Amino acid sequence: MKQDIFPRNNVIRVDNPNLLIGEAPVKYRVEEIYLDGKLKKAEDVDEEEKSYGIFMHSLVLSNYAEVMNVNHRRMDIIQDEKEKAIFYYTEEKGFDKSLIESIVPKVEAFTLKENKLKVSTHIINEKMRIISRGTPDELMRRCSYILLDSKFVKKTRKIYKEVNKVLNDMINRCCTVYALAIKDISKTNIITNVDAYVNGMTLVALIGMCPA
Repeated sequence: MKQDIFPRNNVIRVDNPNLLIGEAPVKYRVEEIYLDGKLKKAEDVDEEEKSYGIFMHSLVLSNYAEVMNVNHRRMDIIQDEKEKAIFYYTEEKGFDKSLIESIVPKVEAFTLKENKLKVSTHIINEKMRIISRGTPDELMRRCSYILLDSKFVKKTRKIYKEVNKVLNDMINRCCTVYALAIKDISKTNIITNVDAYVNGMTLVALIGMCPA
């Protein structure tokens, strides 16, 4: 039987029926961020990066962790440990997931969750923003641009080579690396084909995670 209790109170949460009661799941932390053409420790990424606001809001909206409240008190974060790590990282940076999601509503009809790719669509300033987070091999091939200093720059062979070098270095150090990308479309230009929908994206960042 699934036990659903609170790890923050030193009690183990068991989501996997094959997991022993005394075996805690591996916890993760966000370790490295590649943003604006620079690789930094996650804690050092801040407002000095011109793309910081776009990156942090996109990361918040790409996160599928859910907060469970009881009597207006947070009791648990529901999702796998990597989603929890992203939630805690954005929270520590001062970004309120519930508030952002209330301001930028999700279009549920255009949400996709697969093993290698997660896609959500949000209404921002009368446009629809597609936000995707997934494995670099799956997402980078769908990107035609890269976000540099808050500008959308066409992805050239030189840029791709530089990003790929950073990615390989991150893979050697981190246990998991995600790519994060966005794309804006008008409400009248709805694309129903998934491949076309998640194509011509702009690479925002690479996120490296390690065991906590």
